[in-house]
Amino acid sequence: MVILDYLIYVLLSILKIFLFSFYTTTAFDFSIFLVNLAGILILSSWTLLLTMKKRRWVLFTLLFLHSTLLLSDMWYYRYFSDLLSVSLLSQMLQMSDVGGGFMTLIQLKDFVFFLDLVIFSFVFYFLRKKGQKATKKRRLLFAGVTLFTGIVLFVTPLYTSYVDKEEWLVNSSISDMREYYHLGFWGYHGADLLTFVKQQINEDTDVNVTVKNNQPMNKNLEIANAPNIILVQLESFQDSLIDKEINDQVLTPNLNGLKEESLYFPSFYHQTHEGRTSDAEFITNTSLYPLKSGSVYTRYPTNEFAALPELLQNAGYETAAMHAFEKGFWNRDRSYENLGYDHFFSDQDYPNGEKIGMALNDKRFFTESIKHMEELDEPFFAFMVALTSHTPYEIPKDQAQLDLTGYDNSLLKSYYQTAHYVDQAVGLMIKELKQKNMWDDSLVIFYGDHDSGLTKPGGEMANKVNAESPVDYFELDRQVPLFIKRPNSEQGEVINESGGQIDIAPTILDILGTEPPYMMGDSLLNEKPNLTGFRDGSFRYQDLYYKPDLTKDIDEGTCYSVSTEKEVPIEECEKHVEEISDQLQLSDRIIEKNALEE
Repeated sequence: MVILDYLIYVLLSILKIFLFSFYTTTAFDFSIFLVNLAGILILSSWTLLLTMKKRRWVLFTLLFLHSTLLLSDMWYYRYFSDLLSVSLLSQMLQMSDVGGGFMTLIQLKDFVFFLDLVIFSFVFYFLRKKGQKATKKRRLLFAGVTLFTGIVLFVTPLYTSYVDKEEWLVNSSISDMREYYHLGFWGYHGADLLTFVKQQINEDTDVNVTVKNNQPMNKNLEIANAPNIILVQLESFQDSLIDKEINDQVLTPNLNGLKEESLYFPSFYHQTHEGRTSDAEFITNTSLYPLKSGSVYTRYPTNEFAALPELLQNAGYETAAMHAFEKGFWNRDRSYENLGYDHFFSDQDYPNGEKIGMALNDKRFFTESIKHMEELDEPFFAFMVALTSHTPYEIPKDQAQLDLTGYDNSLLKSYYQTAHYVDQAVGLMIKELKQKNMWDDSLVIFYGDHDSGLTKPGGEMANKVNAESPVDYFELDRQVPLFIKRPNSEQGEVINESGGQIDIAPTILDILGTEPPYMMGDSLLNEKPNLTGFRDGSFRYQDLYYKPDLTKDIDEGTCYSVSTEKEVPIEECEKHVEEISDQLQLSDRIIEKNALEE
C-alpha cells in the first residue's frame, strides 16, 4: 500500500494520546478520539506530498517531537493538573532551582512513549524496498483528501459548540483543560500558540474604562488606629495537618494552640493554579485570581493591581517582603516593588545558616526576619514567605523527630517531618514576638499557600484520612489553614464560613476599618456568604461544592452538599456557575490589559 507508513504513523500517534489519557486519568471518549484524529491528520497531511523515502524520515521526526511534547505535558500535568502553554516558557527557567521536586514526577514507565520510534523503525526497515511509488498527482490527491477529512472532523464539533453558544468558545475560556478536551492535543497547542501571538499584538483597552467607571480608584485609605501587620505564608501547608496526630504525636501543637487567641478558619481554601507559591502571594496581595496559564509574576510583573502593600504604603505604613531565597527567583524583585513593597529582604540579607531544602531553615528565617522588622518604622507591614516545607521535603535526620511507623511513602513521611519542623518554627517566632512586645498590639496572620502535591486519590495520604467522596478529595487537596490574630485579642474563635486566599486582603482592610478601592474578594468577617472560586470553574458556596465536567459546557458538572458529601440537584449550584466564570474572565482581563493602571 502506497501510504501504509502514513497509516501506521496515524495509528501510533492516536495510541500515544490514549496512553497519555490513561497515565493522567483524563477523559478519552469517542468525541475526544475524533478531534485528536482530526488534529493529527491536519498536522501531517502535507507529508503525503513527499516521496516515500523522505516521508518516512519526516514521520519518524514527527513521532519523536510528539512523544517529547506529550511527555512534557504529562509531567507538568502530574503536578499542576494542567497542560503546558507557550506563556509558560518564561516560567520554565525557574524549574532548575526546584529540580528535586520536579524529579519526583518522572517515572520509568513514562519512557514507553518513545516505544513507537522502535516500532516505526521496524516498519521503516521492512518496507524499505516495498511499496508502490505514487505520482505527484496521486500524492496531491492523498494529501488533499486527508487534509479535508481532518478539517471536517475538527470543524464539525466546533460549529456545533458555536451554535449552542458554549461558554468556552464564544467567550474567553477559563480552563486550559476544557480547551484540550474540545480541541484535542494538537488543537489545544495550536490555539494556545495563536492566543499567545494575539496577546502580544492586541492593544485593546476597553476593559480599563469598564473597571474604572464602576470602581473609582482612590488608593489613599484612612486608617485610624494602624497596628503593625505581619502576614506569614507557610509553604505547602495543608489544613489536614492541623489537629492531626500520628502515633500519639501531635503534628502541629503550636498552630493548634494559636486557636486560643486567634480566628481560625477550617473551611479556607487555596486558589492557586500553575504559579503555585507565586500564585498564592499574588492572590493574597491583590485579591485577584491567578492566570489560566503561567504566573503573573513572570508574565505581567509591572502591571498595576491596587495591591494591599501599595494601599498600606499610601496610608503611612513601611512595607517589607521577606523571603530567604534568590531575589530574582520568580521575578520577585520586580513584582514586589511593583506591588508596593518598600523593601525586599532576600537571601543576601540573611546569614548563611543551616539550610533545609532550598533555603535557610524557617526557624532562623523567622527569627532573623523579626530583626528586620525591628528596623522598620511603625506602623509596618511585613510579608514573610517561608520555604522549609517545599517539595521534595528534604530534612536532616537529626531534625526528623516524628515516629512515622505505619507509613510507607517516603515523600509523605518527609512532608510530615518538615511540617512538624515548620510548626516548631512558628512557635519560636510567636515566643520571640511576645518577648519583644511585638505580638499583642499587632495583626498577625498565618496561612498555607497550597497543597503538598500528595493528595491524589489512592495515595497514602488520602487513604490514611479515609478520603472516599469527591468532597473528601476536594477538601484534602484545597483546604489550607488560616489563622488571624487581631490586635489585643484575648480569645479565639472558630469561623466555619468558607473563604479563599482572594479574601485575605479585604479581611485585613476590614479589620483596619477601611475598604479597598478594587478587590474581587470579600471580607471573611462580614455576614455575606463568600463564593470561593477556582481556576477550573469549580467553587465552594455555603454548603455547596460544584465540580465542573471539563469535557462539557461550564454548567454541566456535579453539585454536592459538603455536609452530606452527596450529590444534590444541579439547580442548587447553577446560579453561581456563570458568576464564577464571569469573575475569572474579568480577573484575566484586568491582569492582561493592565486595567487598574492609573
